[in-house]
Amino acid sequence: MNKMNNHRIFTCVAVLLFVIAAASCKKMDDYKKYIEDKPVINYTGKVDSVRVFSGKNRVLIKGLLVSDPKIKEARIYWDGRRDSLVVPISRTSGVDTLKAAIANLEDRVYNFEIVTYDDLGNKSVKVYAFGRSYGENYQLSLTNRPIATNSLNTRTNTFDVTFGNVDRTLGIFATELKYIDLSGQEQVKRIKIDENALSLSNVKVGELMSYRSLYLPDTLCLDTFYTDYTHFNPALKFELKNGTFPFAREAWDGSRWGNPADWTVNAATRNAGNNTYGGYELRSGNGALSLEGGWGLPAVVNGKIYQSIELPEGNYKITVEKYEKGAAGVVNLVVSEGTEIPDEANLATQAIAYSSFAAGTLSKEMNFTITKGGTYLIGFLGNMPNTGSYFKVLGNIRLETR
Repeated sequence: MNKMNNHRIFTCVAVLLFVIAAASCKKMDDYKKYIEDKPVINYTGKVDSVRVFSGKNRVLIKGLLVSDPKIKEARIYWDGRRDSLVVPISRTSGVDTLKAAIANLEDRVYNFEIVTYDDLGNKSVKVYAFGRSYGENYQLSLTNRPIATNSLNTRTNTFDVTFGNVDRTLGIFATELKYIDLSGQEQVKRIKIDENALSLSNVKVGELMSYRSLYLPDTLCLDTFYTDYTHFNPALKFELKNGTFPFAREAWDGSRWGNPADWTVNAATRNAGNNTYGGYELRSGNGALSLEGGWGLPAVVNGKIYQSIELPEGNYKITVEKYEKGAAGVVNLVVSEGTEIPDEANLATQAIAYSSFAAGTLSKEMNFTITKGGTYLIGFLGNMPNTGSYFKVLGNIRLETR
């Protein structure tokens, strides 16, 4: 009886296993229906390390081809695949670089899709990258870095400028200053955005200067953007040589009389120390420009103290901040051309401007106009009798435009 029961159980188990196996085979056969005669997809190698470099109405796409020597071309799509570019590829045994330049782009952000293909038409998985093309809209947003102060010293031909602040978020990194040097050649000097001051030497007076600012909108940008040049006439600083009180001397007698440094004095002015010294007096411990006759000194006839200076066309004012003059003698402040200021008798015909000093302790101003840039003379002309006459400059001598 037990043997019969065991046989029945064994038979039931065997039938159940058969049914399960048959069902599994049927499901496998059903699956084969769907994959039968279907091609197996073979993907080509994709582009790695893709970067999009921005530019002026263009971009440059770069990537690495590190696998799959069968790759023959890359296709780049943008604007929802409405635009595309095909880039042929010649693979080597090593790592190759994909470079694709896309031009004539509008000023905006672009999303790019990159797919590689082999000769059989097998393609890679899609690689996405985005980048920016900069154009007119960006250009219109740029501003030139402002100049805060500037000064061109007409005696030393040195130009000093300081720049103000500007919005850095748009990518400004430098400013270029253009000028003409003393040889007539155009020069360009660049100052970085982190610098505020610039000093130039050898700058020609009377020439227009200009500057512009340079921008890189991002660190991957291929192109530099420039603002338009801003043109300007530099603010002129006229500095007479040895024009500040107390005045320096070139030579002296060790006591009182001497010759002023950087000023030309003629023989008529040198009436002290056996006609060796003149034009300078040590007065109360300070050096003064001087014309004097009498008190043991011979008369001064057309005595001259002057120097040359380069001046551009323009209107000017010269100021003697302080002087002392006695009642005797005639002294004129003179501006002229030539190699020497004219004698008193020729002032009306040969001087550009002249004006006499009144007696007393005063200051003096004189206006004049230069119609053509060049070298001019500025100085003092005196006729001082030996009966006791004097003229002393005891303050700064300033020259400025008006």
